Amino acid sequence: MGNIAHSVESARDSRRRSSYDLSADVSVRAGMKIAALDIGSNSIHMIIARVLPSGDFEVLDRAKEMVGLARGTLSTGHLSAETMETGFRALATFKQLAEKQGADPILAVATSAVREASNGGEFVLRAWEELGLRVDVITGLEEARLVFVAASHAIDFRGQRPVVVDIGGGSVEVIQGVGRRIQWQESLKLGVARLTERFIRNDPPKNSEVAALRKYARESLEDVFSRARRSRPTMMVGTSGTLLNLTAMAAAMRFGRVPPTLHNCLLRERDLNKLTEEILDRDTERRSRMEGLDKRRADIIPAGAVLMEVLMEGLHIDSMRACEWALREGMILDFIAKHPDLLEADEQLVDVRRRSVMQMLRRFQVDDAHSHHVARLALRLFDATRQVHELGPSQRELLEYAALLHDVGLYVSHTKHHRHSHYLIMNGELRGFTPDELQLIASVAGYHKGAPPKVSNEGLAEMPLETAELAIKLIAILRVADGLDRSHHGIVEGIRAVRDADRIDLRLDTAGRDAELELWAARRKSDMFAKCFGVELEFRVARSSVDREAS
Repeated sequence: MGNIAHSVESARDSRRRSSYDLSADVSVRAGMKIAALDIGSNSIHMIIARVLPSGDFEVLDRAKEMVGLARGTLSTGHLSAETMETGFRALATFKQLAEKQGADPILAVATSAVREASNGGEFVLRAWEELGLRVDVITGLEEARLVFVAASHAIDFRGQRPVVVDIGGGSVEVIQGVGRRIQWQESLKLGVARLTERFIRNDPPKNSEVAALRKYARESLEDVFSRARRSRPTMMVGTSGTLLNLTAMAAAMRFGRVPPTLHNCLLRERDLNKLTEEILDRDTERRSRMEGLDKRRADIIPAGAVLMEVLMEGLHIDSMRACEWALREGMILDFIAKHPDLLEADEQLVDVRRRSVMQMLRRFQVDDAHSHHVARLALRLFDATRQVHELGPSQRELLEYAALLHDVGLYVSHTKHHRHSHYLIMNGELRGFTPDELQLIASVAGYHKGAPPKVSNEGLAEMPLETAELAIKLIAILRVADGLDRSHHGIVEGIRAVRDADRIDLRLDTAGRDAELELWAARRKSDMFAKCFGVELEFRVARSSVDREAS
């Protein structure tokens, strides 16, 4: 791939370690390699890092491709076929590079261009279907958090109130911290590709276009500036290609050369003002020859320079410290912080089926608390109504796995996520299951919401009739269990069943907490249970010990 800026650094030059400090018994295996892919609105970046015995990491390799996913997308709301193909080729190359270096896991996130595109889901699904690459489309606030994590491990924030700014193609993230703790954060749709498409029509830009852009940026950032006046930042840190390019260009103008590393380099406001005048005075062709500028950013750097002037002015800070670490480094740090026992836990699970399910939950970043709570409720409901369904231990086990995995489809999209759950379970390389068991689990998870299915429905019709009938029974149980955790707050802690002729009274232990939402959802989803087993379910909250003592 011709334009990929790919370099393998020497061990001495590339050993940039985070200051992330894990305890002595950290269980992330020293030597394991992790790849992080940042699918941004301008560029796709990747780093490959090796975990060190201390729990820090060293960067082994970096790669970048200017894809420009945001160009045309943010105004039309649609990724063009050409843009998607260019991005997909970059992903394929980067994944191959990561695999050749033995990186596992390969983490991938996409930001505003994919997040806002109406067909962003197609891009994500294609990456999964054709490359086996799981792309997490993150929110602007999650992007901000990860950027701050990276910056706080690369820049010394001790005794400071840092404000970290990340200017991307589609959005701008502003994060205020106290030391290494986030105080507040904002994500705004002020990326340079978006601003260029909206305001810049001429080359070089007209004064009226620049004035309109500047006015819009000031107004959009007024709330941010107001918050900053109250929190009084003591230093400004900038990440992303736009700010690193501006830092490099200002250094070249000031010193006659670009420094070998931009990390911790200062971009002074007076130098930025001078540089901005020069940028706005040139057309794209002349601008692309300016030292320190990646020529593929020549058309969007005017918007970036003006926006940065507005930010410095509004934050009342006269210099910015450049930070070469950004979202991708934050991804690796976050992974290490959240999964210190990941490998060790996998190795301790003897059951290959359960181990495979647990790995899928992590791979698709399922809400761990909700999935496990729904599974517990499903098993308690299964046990409490055993005389009605007359199912055994093997069916119970399959119900548990379906309950654990029922929300994996949220990784792709909230809309119709149950259908995505079916697809991911069928194609997610779960190990240890027969094809029939896999299809059963996928169908039970896939019908946990929506209209109650029949054996003639898609997915069920392809099964042997006996298996389809079993799936219907397990679906009926799972739907009620999912309703009983409608708030995702684990309010229903226990279930006790009392059989009364053609009715089952379910007494719910809520420890005195309000369960109205859970009762409403469970009642709505209990129709299938009644039709399947011929008994109505009645839900009531058991009196708490506090209530009993009070009476």
